[in-house]
Parts: sequence; structure tokens; C-alpha cells
Amino acid sequence: MTLDHLGIAADSAASALFERLLGAAPYKTEVVGTQGVRTIFFGDGGEAGAAPKLELLESVAEGSPIAKFLSARGPGLHHIAFEVDDLEVEMARVSGLGIRLLSDTPQPGADGKRIVFLHPKDTAGVLVELCASTPDVPRPLAIPWEDREMHGWTVGSPEAPPLVALHGAMGTADQLGRFAPVWAEHFRVIALDLPGHGASLDPEPMTWARFASGVIAALDYLKLEDVRLFGYSLGAGVALEVARQRPVSRLALHATNTQWTEREVARMTAGLTDMPAGVEAHMAASHGGLWRDAVERMVAFSEGLPHDWIDDDALGAITAPALVSIGDRDGLFEVEHALHLARALGDAHLWVIPGAEHALSTLDADAFARTVAAHLLSQ
Repeated sequence: MTLDHLGIAADSAASALFERLLGAAPYKTEVVGTQGVRTIFFGDGGEAGAAPKLELLESVAEGSPIAKFLSARGPGLHHIAFEVDDLEVEMARVSGLGIRLLSDTPQPGADGKRIVFLHPKDTAGVLVELCASTPDVPRPLAIPWEDREMHGWTVGSPEAPPLVALHGAMGTADQLGRFAPVWAEHFRVIALDLPGHGASLDPEPMTWARFASGVIAALDYLKLEDVRLFGYSLGAGVALEVARQRPVSRLALHATNTQWTEREVARMTAGLTDMPAGVEAHMAASHGGLWRDAVERMVAFSEGLPHDWIDDDALGAITAPALVSIGDRDGLFEVEHALHLARALGDAHLWVIPGAEHALSTLDADAFARTVAAHLLSQ
């Protein structure tokens, strides 16, 4: 059992105060909906990962435990937390000592933890939390859509803000797995195979409306609100189409284009129709036996792009704050295209990434994921 963090109940001004006091920004902000609390963590455990952290607790719901605490006592120390290896074993041990638990089963907490509180009357008047880390691995998703299913994976706390991530042309949700460890710290991540890709089988012609229809069906089925959208290449275009049809909280759009020319279509279709043997094998593994049919439909979709896109007026009507990013060595799209998109959107800024090409593998995955997360978490 080791000291994990100190929890301080505070108002919304305390975060800025502690940021000045500690000379460092919080490393994580997370809303735990079941507790009606926003948690703000300072200190990430130090180089050895063993130093205690500081957790500020802000109420986000009237009548929440933190709201009641602040009303009765004002700001101050709320609890101390100890991390244990096996939460159930430790719960049984402390119960055997005559220390009462405030719940019979562990509850989902912040920072990827399962938690249980001990009764303060049995612990010298101090509220003690026991917590244990829960290794989080992506879990498969299958979502009913029309007479078929949308597939993908999800990772992260179900109580965290939802982030829906959309892959590029002829990719799958697995393309985005490199960002999952960082994003799962902050979000309930839902990565989807777009219609006609991966396991989301769909024989219909590929169109922006068709792609968006599958994504919106997933949002509705999962009852997601306050959604953040990340899209890469084709997925970014789909994210824009979704945002055009329904409100979303924030957007992150990487390596995409809204000004297709015949030259860019030629580059795109050449990459689809002249694949090396290794790429063909990967396509067969990720898209199944119908992968050649999917490629043909993607080529047909691509050839229509110069005449089928969201115009600037429609882009300007999208009000969700957007981060538009592109590598300065992107061989498919020009940086000027990203600049045009950032200017056309209602509220966006541009991030040009030095040394990055179009492929996600050319990015520093951790740094990219953290920059995207910071934007999507901004208020």
C-alpha cells in the first residue's frame, strides 16, 4: 500500500492558483459523471512514478458529494488515497480489522482507477480512499445499423467524455490504436470501421452521406452526448460531414483536404489500384475477401471528389472549435489545403507538423495524441 494522492475539494479558481504555486500545469483533467466531479491532477508521479499526486475536486453537479462537502465545510482536504495491488483483497483485509467500507463493491474513479472509501469515523476522522489501477485494453464493438453492423473498438472509462475516432481511406479502426494509450487517459474512446471498411461490411456506393450515416447511427445507439471527433484523412472529411449534420463539442482533423483537384484524385487512385504485394496481403487481412470490391468503390468515390465536397459556406457554419493539422512533408495534400480548411471553418487553428508525412506512422504518436487531447479537452 503506497500513498497515491491527496484530494482537495476546491472551487474552479483553485486550479489556476495551484498552477502558479507549483509552477506546473495539471497533467490530466477528467470528469467522473457518477460522482458529479471534475478531477484535476498535478504531478505525474515523478521520474520513478512513485511520488504522490495532488487531485483537485470540483463539483459539476448540484447535490454531488463534493458540492455537499464544499457547502458544509468549504474548500480543503477531502481525502487521502492509497494505491493497492488487489482492491478486493485489501477490502477484505480492512473489513477484518473492523473498518467499515462506504460501498460494498469498487466504484469507477478518475485516473484509470477503481476505488472504495473507508468510513472516516473508523480512520481518525480522515476520509481514506483505496484505489487500484485497471489495465485498459481495447474492447470490440458491434453496433446495429440498418440490416448490418458498424464495428470498431472502445477503450477508456465509460464515464469519461466520448471521443469518436475515424480512420483514413481503406484503413480500419486499428489504424488509430497507436493513440489509444494517451487518449484513454482522458476519454471514452470509440474507434469505428467506416462503412465499407474492415468489419463494417456495406455493399452500397461510398459517399460522404453514407459514411456519416454509419457514424451517426453509432452515436445514437451508444447515446453519446458532448462528443469530440477525431478524423484522419478520409475520416476527417467524414467528421466534417457529421459535424455539419449535428452538433459536436470539438473537432481534430488531420491530413485532410476540401479542395480536391484531378491531380490529387490521380495520386489517390494510383495508390489504390497499384498496390505492392505486401499491401494487398494487409488489405485482405483487414477487409476480408471483399477487399477488391471495396477498393473499386473507393476509386469510384475518389473520382467524384472534385464535384462532391462540403463547400466553404457549409464549413463556415460548423461552429465546433477545430484543430486542423498536417505534416509539412505530406505527399498527398498540400499545406495550403489545410490552411484553407482552417480559414473556412468557423473556429479553427492550424498546426503544421515538421517532418511528418501523410502516413500516421511518421508521427510521434505520443506527442501527437497529447496535443490532440489537449485541444479536445479545452473548454
